[in-house]
Amino acid sequence: MKIRNSIMEVSRLLYSKNLATAFEGNISVIEDDKIYITPNGICKGFITSDMLVVMDLKGNVLEGDYKPSSEVRMHLAAYKSRPDIKSVIHAHPPYATAFAVANKPIETKAYPEMIILYGKIPLAAYGTPSTDEIYRGMDQYIKEYDIILLANHGVIAFGSDVYDAFFKMESAEGIAKVLTLAERLGGEKELPQNKLDELYELRKKHKAKA
Repeated sequence: MKIRNSIMEVSRLLYSKNLATAFEGNISVIEDDKIYITPNGICKGFITSDMLVVMDLKGNVLEGDYKPSSEVRMHLAAYKSRPDIKSVIHAHPPYATAFAVANKPIETKAYPEMIILYGKIPLAAYGTPSTDEIYRGMDQYIKEYDIILLANHGVIAFGSDVYDAFFKMESAEGIAKVLTLAERLGGEKELPQNKLDELYELRKKHKAKA
């Protein structure tokens, strides 16, 4: 029941914080080789625990009366790629998704927190939603990054639990918003190279602790 409650809570947070609207987004958690995933076509703000679908790692439905998210292939691929991933969230937060639609990775030489936490948020090649293509673009980045932009589509975040994945999604959106607003105000003011080098060293230490 704990897993179901945590997925419901994060679903409502995604909706209330405008990180997923209407029928967008999907959330999953894996435990004991069972994947708990949100149903297809239901607003994240109105999901109840009985709507969640339980699947195995092959994508077979074990429990649930609803269809699993249409992006389930992407979730299965993530779990198979990295055993440390315990939760996957895919959503369309507007600012971060704007970068994805513009086919631009999120990177900066002006925002220290972004550099320390993520280095950059890469852009995976476009794949048609709900098909095997959607996750193939992630292959070159998933080993190194916990947040990836999906070209012309949205954002995917991986976490040690559903809250960790949510915090990364929220953080990515906040960073994308700041960089977008900075551009409107005349563009980023890059830090000098010696200060960037310090941040890159801090990034290495941050990754080592993760």
